[in-house]
Amino acid sequence: MAITTEMLLEKMEQELAKAKQAMPAEQLREHIYAVKALCEVLLESGKAVQPEEPLPASPSVPKTVLNPEPLKTEDGANGDSIFDF
Repeated sequence: MAITTEMLLEKMEQELAKAKQAMPAEQLREHIYAVKALCEVLLESGKAVQPEEPLPASPSVPKTVLNPEPLKTEDGANGDSIFDF
């Protein structure tokens, strides 16, 4: 699963909401560092976190029908073994 920009921004919003409700300064710092880390992920990865584009449908490949009977020649070549010349 690819991580999109929207997912990272949503996680940042959650961490900011937790930071606003944090009482001790240590908890506030933890949430702010989490936001900082998410920002760094966005800045460093650039295009890697863009929303995924759907993959194009693969073209259908026709199945080949193999001839169960080997080709017979006048000189007796093409026997049952690959070593028959």
